[in-house]
Amino acid sequence: MIEYIAEMPSYTYAVKAERLLKSRKIRCEIKRREEGCGYDLHIYNKTALSILDKNAIPYELKK
Repeated sequence: MIEYIAEMPSYTYAVKAERLLKSRKIRCEIKRREEGCGYDLHIYNKTALSILDKNAIPYELKK
C-alpha cells in the first residue's frame, strides 16, 4: 500500500483534514513529526490529496 505524507502547517489543520477525509471513509492518521515540531498526516489514498486541495486545506507533500 502506498503511503502519502502531508506535512501540515498546524495541528488544527491536521485535525481538520483528518475529519474531512474520515468522513469520506478515507484511511488516514495524524503523527507527530520525528524531527522538530509539527504534525504529518499519513494518507493511504491518492484521491485524498485532491480532496484537501478542493477544500483549501494547506499541506506540503513530503518526499
